[in-house]
Amino acid sequence: MLKTNVGFCIDESASVIGIIKSLVESYNKNVDGIRVSVLAEGQEASMTALAFGHRVLKHRILYHGKQVQTVEKLKVSDLYPSGMTPLFDSLYRVIKKLEELDDEKEETTFVISVITDGQENSSDDPGVPTALKLMEEKIGTDRWTFAFLVPLGRGDYFSRSYRIPIGNIQEWDEQTEAGTEEAFIKNTAAFSGYFVSKSRGVKSTKSFYSNISGLTVRKARKDLSEITNQVSFICPRTECQIRACIMDAGKDWIKGAAFYQLTKTEKRVHSYKLVALRVKTSGKVYCGQDARDMLGIGQAKDTVRLVPGEHGKFDVFIQSTSVNRKIPAGSEVMYWPKVGTQRK
Repeated sequence: MLKTNVGFCIDESASVIGIIKSLVESYNKNVDGIRVSVLAEGQEASMTALAFGHRVLKHRILYHGKQVQTVEKLKVSDLYPSGMTPLFDSLYRVIKKLEELDDEKEETTFVISVITDGQENSSDDPGVPTALKLMEEKIGTDRWTFAFLVPLGRGDYFSRSYRIPIGNIQEWDEQTEAGTEEAFIKNTAAFSGYFVSKSRGVKSTKSFYSNISGLTVRKARKDLSEITNQVSFICPRTECQIRACIMDAGKDWIKGAAFYQLTKTEKRVHSYKLVALRVKTSGKVYCGQDARDMLGIGQAKDTVRLVPGEHGKFDVFIQSTSVNRKIPAGSEVMYWPKVGTQRK
């Protein structure tokens, strides 16, 4: 049976005091989501969690190697907010604890989720360079995935400074309860997508979150094909089926010509589906392999779960061949007749 050893590094530095209740509640929902996803995919998972930042204790193992079905809910009283943010010292310790669970089987994998409302500022045992070296060694085995929830505006910094793939970084509004809840919803969805991918042979990923925030307009112009003059957009006022949306706009229904806007988690996206990106400021539209790669479906063999992430300067549209897909009011449909295959 496929097994994943999951590790969480949870920030309990002084700055989390204001969101401690929502942090704990959201974390518990994340664990519940992992439990459901693992069972749905017929896999196994263990859970290890470490809290870091306390001014005296600094690093505390909350539990280690527990089967996900037996993990008890975290309580607000289990975290002691104080101190600074020895983030990478914490990461190092979680890696070492998960190493104890390694049976060295190719199908046994590891996912570490680091949750911080600040930035690294106090690692000294063993320190940032040693932790980064160990992380890179593990990534090189193709069995370890590292994902980071970081404060708004810090994603690029984490990626550049610590050589973390941008697709494995999710920014969150760490100052509000709503922002905390939203971040963990995305984290839960990302874990779900990981377990689905693992069932299809994926062991590690650099696109844990659906994320194209690292794709610049300049890169889109350079590496993708512009299709602006070949497409049009329809915005229904009420929820409707995609075929009705196209035909009500006075256009022919052509299978494969309609693209829905990515606004929610998609459970099954076929690997052959085209992806288009629209620049929010200029309205120019691009399509190509790089867009698929940044969404984490470039190498997919069958279907993948696709999760909305940080889309940066772009709106994302996914090709649809369904006639009855529901289009939410306020979202858009892109119509590209050139790629359609069958008129009805």
